[in-house]
Amino acid sequence: MSELLKTINGSRRLHTLTINQLCMLAGELRELIIEAVSRNGGHLASNLGVVELTLALHYCFDFKEKDRLVWDVGHQAYAHKILTGRRDRFLTLRQENGISGYADKNESEHDSFSFGHTGTSISAALGMACANDKETVWDHIVAVIGDGAIASGMPFEAMNHAGELGKNLLLVLNDNQMSISPSVGSLAGYLSKIRSSHAFLGLKHEAQELISRWNAAFEKIDGIYSRLADGLQSALTPGGLFSMLGFHYYGPVDGNDVGEVVDTLQHVKRVEGPVILHALTRKGHGFEPASKDPVSFHSSRRFTMEDGEYVPDGAQEEGEAAPVRHWSQVAGDELIELAEKNDALRAITAAMPDGTGLKTFSERYPDRFYDAGICEQHAVGLAGGMAAAGLRPVVCIYSTFLQRAYDQIFHDVALQNWPVVFFVDRAGLVGGDGATHHGLYDISIFRNFPGFTLMAPCDAVELHSMIELALSLDGPSAIRYPREPVPSPASKTSSVLEPGKAHILKEGSEGVFIAYGAAVQRAMDAASLLELEGGSISVINARFAKPLDADLIGWAVSNCPAAVIAEDHAEAGGFGSAVLEELNRQGIPSHKTRIAAVPDRFIAHAERGRQLQSLGLDAEGLAGKMRALLDA
Repeated sequence: MSELLKTINGSRRLHTLTINQLCMLAGELRELIIEAVSRNGGHLASNLGVVELTLALHYCFDFKEKDRLVWDVGHQAYAHKILTGRRDRFLTLRQENGISGYADKNESEHDSFSFGHTGTSISAALGMACANDKETVWDHIVAVIGDGAIASGMPFEAMNHAGELGKNLLLVLNDNQMSISPSVGSLAGYLSKIRSSHAFLGLKHEAQELISRWNAAFEKIDGIYSRLADGLQSALTPGGLFSMLGFHYYGPVDGNDVGEVVDTLQHVKRVEGPVILHALTRKGHGFEPASKDPVSFHSSRRFTMEDGEYVPDGAQEEGEAAPVRHWSQVAGDELIELAEKNDALRAITAAMPDGTGLKTFSERYPDRFYDAGICEQHAVGLAGGMAAAGLRPVVCIYSTFLQRAYDQIFHDVALQNWPVVFFVDRAGLVGGDGATHHGLYDISIFRNFPGFTLMAPCDAVELHSMIELALSLDGPSAIRYPREPVPSPASKTSSVLEPGKAHILKEGSEGVFIAYGAAVQRAMDAASLLELEGGSISVINARFAKPLDADLIGWAVSNCPAAVIAEDHAEAGGFGSAVLEELNRQGIPSHKTRIAAVPDRFIAHAERGRQLQSLGLDAEGLAGKMRALLDA
């Protein structure tokens, strides 16, 4: 660690540095961020892009006592964490009992709010500003939001309200032309015009000077002259859209130039009312591999540097077997295959074409692919409209982000029984991203709505069959799968799939695992462990959470001394709850039945395997639960 960075034990130390020293510190921060991510994985490109911006913010404000800083999403707050007393623990990033990869109010007094989902910062910051009504609580409240996030619905709602209230609020627009993938939509195009039109930018100072003279001349005149001056300001100055929402617009500035950002912040912090500072940053700045490929380095896996060359963890050597494939990749490939046979098929995602495996689909069928941006509500509503017009939309969104569209799933899809298919990606525990990103609530969301068919495959064979089935149904459906490699085909797996029918993978007489989706392979492994001890355990691959195979499940529980229901979901309202409800309907005693699921608490970040182990949801944990039932 460099000598300068070693002296930074809190952000107030920055106030004593020169601009040149801040520039030196930026390089040292990058080195530490790259080292931590190379060891643990994490969000690299976005964090490297905001190092100078972060330094400038902490140089100009006191976020420990006098001011408040909120980060949208929070996955770009690594430099902020290092500067606010977490430098010595930073190499524990995303590890069990280590620091979070996101802003976390339980981790530091400098994290004024916990953030893990995008689009929430402006609302939270405005709420804090409202606390200044009766007495001054904080001098300045600053929110940092990206250009991809600001185009989602909630930020626009917040800006509309902020403009009306007129509270003192500084909104820093971190414009790197990307969310995870390149930003899309009309607002992205609008920001692009501001970035690229030098003639437009050249008018800024002249227009502002002209407008100030007009305002002075007509300050006592109402009506048409006042409206004309307002219209001229919106038309001729960059940020006219934001001005119409009631914000003072400044920029754009070079967000990777510490001196320029500091100078601008020192000015705008004195402006009354809501302010937007438009800062242009470069994702991956200062690390060539990330700057060349910011999409891949948005969420980077572990890597090493050998002779100055980037080498990803687990890079395939010549002669090695082909790398494992993940569920998202397989799902995307299946859609391409089925699209060749089905002209009505459409694919929709919310700013995640790469993460959901749809990148190749978007290139093969650009006219049948829709990226709604970070607007999950709109993506689901869009799918409802497509289905109403006779198309077969497939909505591919991470489980944790799909929660934002709960009402649209109900009103725009389920209530009208439109045949929309949901690919629920990253379902279950997700590892290092932690509590904000676990996909633990999607079964309980979908299961409540009449008419939904809920499925979870145990291998690629079943995934193919489930997608085909979903596209043939007359009503809505959802297929969930985890963030992990696709396992080898399960023993006795079958491509024959009937709605609401489970499949017996292994037969035994002493107990039964009733497993759903990602838990099936672990249940098979648990049964094998018990078999080595002389046990005889059945394994049922449930396949469907709705409709359940009531006959098979009822028979299995009635005829086995013990039953363990295994799933990768919250215990409340999940697959296990559905099974117990069905047993209750049938009047079947369930005193020898246990649910193996995620308990009713938020699960901290750690490796996914370690999370499963600590919760007793790995093979050994499931075997232990079965032993306890059999011994009771």
